[in-house]
Parts: sequence; structure tokens; C-alpha cells
Amino acid sequence: MRLLCILLLVFFCVRGSGAQDTGLTFLRIGVNASASAMGDAQVAATNDAFSTYWNPAGLATASRDLGISHRLWIGDVRAYDVAARLQAGRRGAWGLAVTATDSGDLEAREIAGDPSGTFSAQFMSIGASYARVLGLLRAGVTVKYLRERIYDAGASGYAVDVGVQLDLPRRLVTLGAALRNAGQMSELQGAATTLPRTIAAGAALHPFRIVANWDGASLLDLEVTAEVSHLTPGSITRIHSGVGVTVLDLATVRAGHISNDELRTFTFGLGLYWERLVFDYAYVPFATGFEGPGHVLSLAYAW
Repeated sequence: MRLLCILLLVFFCVRGSGAQDTGLTFLRIGVNASASAMGDAQVAATNDAFSTYWNPAGLATASRDLGISHRLWIGDVRAYDVAARLQAGRRGAWGLAVTATDSGDLEAREIAGDPSGTFSAQFMSIGASYARVLGLLRAGVTVKYLRERIYDAGASGYAVDVGVQLDLPRRLVTLGAALRNAGQMSELQGAATTLPRTIAAGAALHPFRIVANWDGASLLDLEVTAEVSHLTPGSITRIHSGVGVTVLDLATVRAGHISNDELRTFTFGLGLYWERLVFDYAYVPFATGFEGPGHVLSLAYAW
């Protein structure tokens, strides 16, 4: 029975990622709606509490904020995320993040035919980050405790993320690079899960802006992001791109594209702003043959 549970979980992970030699797939699914809507092209653009996931260097900004997110994914998989950013002096910032994923009830079979019962799989990540401004450069690091539980078996481990961001003159272009999920897990049923170690590099551009003459308020802001990510265990390279148009600092319309992904190609989303609150939604169509679509909802508060 336990062996069958492990095999079913492996199948579940493959369906969610398109990669057959890594586990803990939830570490590869974008945590917040604005990023998911822009094709996960965030290594250079991220600058809020969710930077703990994309690139910890993005935490090193002036404001404080708290974000929560809820993801509905394949096979009734649900994920919950909480992230916070706190100031640490004039040039530093701390970040805290918790992610929990539940597979829902999965059917267990010892032989072909009717299921003999159900089981579930849970995954959790708890991370702490520190980032600092170094002139035009920002650098950050995240240390994460990881836990997975399948049926009645469990394993734990750790992972480290490191990243940098660089603002070019006039701050119209930001470059970013990050290494995510470098670490290891303890054995689960005799074998340790391989972490989805990922290297990412990209750029965020603001090529077009319209501001009011009387007070400098933003009337229209176009953001374009592009990124290359490489999953080292599976040797899978993807190109991510996204575009977002913000109008009057009230709403943002987003779209994105991910190449070489069996699950996702195009992504879409909307962001709404009301004083210090930001609501974001992402709609993620899945490829034919997968249950879907996916939905990501995020709420953030800055102070």
C-alpha cells in the first residue's frame, strides 16, 4: 500500500511540472497572482513580500507589506501562502514566508479496479530572508525548512535561495538573477526527493510611461519582463515573458507566456488597487488533457 502511494505521488508531481526527475513540485509553482499572470517572469521585477520566493533581493525596498495568496491547481490541489517584508535599517529588509500545499483526497489502489481507499499528500515550506541595498545593486538570501508527508510517511530538509538585482541608470531597466532551491531532503521510503533546483536570469523594463504635469502622478505605465530559467536536475530550459499595463495607479492588466512547459503556455491576470490594498487575480489555462484552468488569488497590504 505504501509503495503504491509513493508511485501515485510521483505521477501527481509529474503531471504538475512536466519534469520527471524532481519532486516537491509546489516549489516551482508561482506563489502570487501578479507573477503567475506574467508568465512567472519575476526574477528582475519582484519587489514585494513575495520576493521571498522569486528573488530575495527584491525585498530590499523602502516599504513594508504583507501578502496572502491562494492557488487552485490540477486535481483539486490547493496551496496557501503568507509572506511578509519588514524593514531592517535604512538599507536592509527581512522577509518571512510560509507555503502549505494539500493534494486533496487521492485514490489508492493495490490492484486495477475500484480504489481501496484514499490518501493525501502535504507539503510545507517555511522561509526566512534577508536583503540589502548595495548602491545600485540589491542582494538577498532565503533559507527554507521543507517538509513533505505522504500517507503516513514523512521527510524533511532544507533549501537556500540567493539572488541579486541591479538597477541601470534612470531605473528604467532592472536586471536580476537567482538560484532557487539548492539543498537536500531526508529519505522518504528509502529515497530522498530531488529538489527542483533552478537558475533564473532576466530583465524588467518600463519602456513607456505617461505622468501628469501638475503632480507627477502616473497615468499609464507599461512594464515588460523577460526571463530564462533552467531546471538543473531535469536540464529543462524555459523562456518566460510578461507584459503589464497600469492605468491611473488603479488597475493593471497582465498577460504572459511560458515556453517548453507541458502544462502552461499563456497566462492572464488583473490587479486592482485601493489605497494600501492590492488585489491580484491570475487565470492560467492548462494544456489539453489536464484538468483546469488554474486560478491564483492574492491580497497584499502595504504600510
